[in-house]
Amino acid sequence: MRLFVAVVVAFVLVGVVGYVLVDRYLERHQIAGYAAQLRADAGGFEEDAASAASRRVAIAEFDRLLNAIARRPGTLEEVLVDSHHVIAAAGEASLNGRVVRDPRIDAALARGVSYAGREADPTRDRANFEFVVPVALPWGRYAYVVGYGHRAYDAQLHDVRMVLVLVGLLTLFGGGGVFYVAGGRRLLRDHRVALQRATRDGLTDLPNQRAFQDELPQEVQAANRYEHAVALAVVDVDDFKHINDHHGHPYGDAVLKQVTAVLRDARAGDRPYRIGGDEFALLLAHTDAAGARTRALRLHRGFADAGLKVSIGVSALRPGQQADALRGEADAALYEAKRCGGDRSVSFEEIREHVAVTTVAQKNTVRRLIDEAALTTVFQPIWHFDTGALLGVEALARPDAELGLAGPAEAFDIAEQLGRVHDLDVLCVKSALRVAPQLDPGVLLFLNLAPQTLDLDASGNDWLRQAVDAAGLSPEGVVVEVTERFGGRVAAVVKCLERLREQGFKTAIDDVGTGNSGLEILRKTSTEFVKLDRSIVTAAPTDPNARGVLMAMATFARQTGAFVIAEGIEDDDTLQFLRSIDDSDLSLDTIIGGGQGYQLGRPSPQLPTRPPTVLAPAVTSSGLLA
Repeated sequence: MRLFVAVVVAFVLVGVVGYVLVDRYLERHQIAGYAAQLRADAGGFEEDAASAASRRVAIAEFDRLLNAIARRPGTLEEVLVDSHHVIAAAGEASLNGRVVRDPRIDAALARGVSYAGREADPTRDRANFEFVVPVALPWGRYAYVVGYGHRAYDAQLHDVRMVLVLVGLLTLFGGGGVFYVAGGRRLLRDHRVALQRATRDGLTDLPNQRAFQDELPQEVQAANRYEHAVALAVVDVDDFKHINDHHGHPYGDAVLKQVTAVLRDARAGDRPYRIGGDEFALLLAHTDAAGARTRALRLHRGFADAGLKVSIGVSALRPGQQADALRGEADAALYEAKRCGGDRSVSFEEIREHVAVTTVAQKNTVRRLIDEAALTTVFQPIWHFDTGALLGVEALARPDAELGLAGPAEAFDIAEQLGRVHDLDVLCVKSALRVAPQLDPGVLLFLNLAPQTLDLDASGNDWLRQAVDAAGLSPEGVVVEVTERFGGRVAAVVKCLERLREQGFKTAIDDVGTGNSGLEILRKTSTEFVKLDRSIVTAAPTDPNARGVLMAMATFARQTGAFVIAEGIEDDDTLQFLRSIDDSDLSLDTIIGGGQGYQLGRPSPQLPTRPPTVLAPAVTSSGLLA
């Protein structure tokens, strides 16, 4: 169809250009023919005047000749004007003696200039033709004026145009028929084959990734529009790399063909695809969540009967859901099946409460957040229990509300999937450092850095030192916080923290009590601050287990020399409990030295100006534990 349309458009363009060119050529040709004829007439007038016995005889002969010229087809007027602008001779006798004024006649009489073209007088039909030719007679220069109507020319032009159109149509259809017979059929057949191969997998002859990407959104849109169910199953062959490495690629190809055979042996309407090396997809038509789980179990049994070990993730479409979200849920279920050892099927409904699926729109939102710096920074105070003085403020980034993100945690989770955690951290730090000129001497600025950022900076990236210097702060006034809730490379994180401490920065371990890396980091680094996680702090007054964890982590931290800060102090009971821990402890040293939370000050764009009344007796000057 595209080829046919291209040929038709080409012929139409050629036809339009030819149409215009023929019109212009024919007009020029007609004017040139008329002009040549009139110059010949003028030459005849000059010859007759030269041989005439007198002027009166010559004029009479001119009248006879003009009368003959008037009988030519299409002639409108024919006159001979003398040097006084008086018609001396005309085809129509009644015109003799009249005075005519016209710029073209004036030019012919005064300078001997001819005119040939369309009618120039605006009071007449501009489509007609007008000709003025100077005639040199023995008794002076005359102007020979002739007008022709346009109807004869228009009829001729119409005939030529019709011939042009007929020739074009004959060329189009005749040439198209010859092209189709001579080679077009084979070209179209090869084109169809090429299209099929572009959307089919060469090994399994299943629709490929390209076909899947085209058809999945169409199926989802149709399901949402007509409110019918649809589900997606994603299948991955377990240990396929091992199969290829130990049995060879021909054996691996045979395994993929076996998988294809099982997928083809499906219900009518289910459509299988090969979307990767050892990954397949199966669109389950008219299948809800319960049916999808049942279909996945049956499919898994079919693979087991064929001697194949595969992992299957399945998800059913929810009303209003988009194709990328459905694919993400099926992939998440597949990853869960892999995580549990493989050779099983998992429905996303089974893990919905524990897994968050990121859509393309959310990823684009985080990209926009980073590229446009669409965030603000608020600051939460951290108070010293003994002195009531402001120990520091923690900078907390907040994505702009218009982005629709749930909060900074979601932004960082998505940024991690995009590989842009470092970019987001740099953005948050630079936003927080804008408050540097407002900080009182001795008040610390706590900055959160993701473990992934510290991991990347372990090789020696000094962007943080440069940013702090540019803000006019000293590294000694900045505390770098890192959460213990991560599964990254502890060694790389510890290396980066030690390098930052060598540059003068202080460090803090955040969320202690919930992760698996805090004790190891505490053991390997001389961190200045330990921040107990909110969930442990809020539960400690009433839960003996939480209280035991709190006491153990705080005591261990104090033994390393770290200053312990309790997070999440939301009410007066929690605050009093934390401040009374030392009374029941046999040690003489303070266990928990400071705290933060809504009871002590909510996050705000403005820095705190005075201690909260709950810390009375308060000290008005800022203090810092050296």
